[in-house]
Amino acid sequence: MPLCTVATPHGTVEYVDLGGPGRPVLVLHGNNGGWDQGVDWARRRLGEGARAIAVSRYGYLGSELPADASTEGQGDALACLLDAVGLDRVRVVSLSAGSTAAVRLALRHPDRVERLVLESPVLPAKRPTPTLPAFVLRALLRGERGVWWSTRHPTALAHGSGLGWRALDAEGRGELAAISATMLPVAARRAGMMFDFTVSAPQMLADTLRWEKITCPTLVVTATDSPLPRPADAAAITARLPHGRLLVLPAGGHLLLGNVAKLRGELASFLGR
Repeated sequence: MPLCTVATPHGTVEYVDLGGPGRPVLVLHGNNGGWDQGVDWARRRLGEGARAIAVSRYGYLGSELPADASTEGQGDALACLLDAVGLDRVRVVSLSAGSTAAVRLALRHPDRVERLVLESPVLPAKRPTPTLPAFVLRALLRGERGVWWSTRHPTALAHGSGLGWRALDAEGRGELAAISATMLPVAARRAGMMFDFTVSAPQMLADTLRWEKITCPTLVVTATDSPLPRPADAAAITARLPHGRLLVLPAGGHLLLGNVAKLRGELASFLGR
């Protein structure tokens, strides 16, 4: 599993190509993540052997955050990555905060996106979840301790996802532990996290993206107990998509924990094996 980088006019992009048979899936991680989070997701959702290209988005791990970074530029950088690996079209999956980059790619390069999955996406909301001021977040991310503490206290992380720790079975707790492992070290992800919080997420919450122009089939996934996105907000966006489909799981919180078999089957059906 070699770690690769490609230079684009929009900054260096880091990625891992898992290889495997079948049509490739481009995986865009969530906040706190990187290519490692994409790999973890692919192994759980697609199974061993599936071809997935897990990308580190702007400012995460080995991917550059250009001085003129924009969400439009990130979409263009992803298209350049597809050129570099010789792919005309891919199926695209985004996790949480990766939704803005995925939608930008689908809007700016519709011929490159065959199908789109938005798993627990950040979306416009009637009652947006309160966020910390940028200067407070920047101070919290100066060191490793805050995120490290959350990874060592899974009950707090589960609660923040919308679930109670006691509601998770062994499988769900194992998922949470694996996801937590993709959140450190903070220093290598700090620039990307700040870009997500100060640029990417605000654009999404302000409803500046043209959902009606997304031409590919799109699957939006959330859970009834997820605080982000709430099912009503996910349904509102799905209704604006020309070829949208909504999947609301009965439980799982923002991280959709405890639904490995269900989601593997749903994604195999939607994306194609």
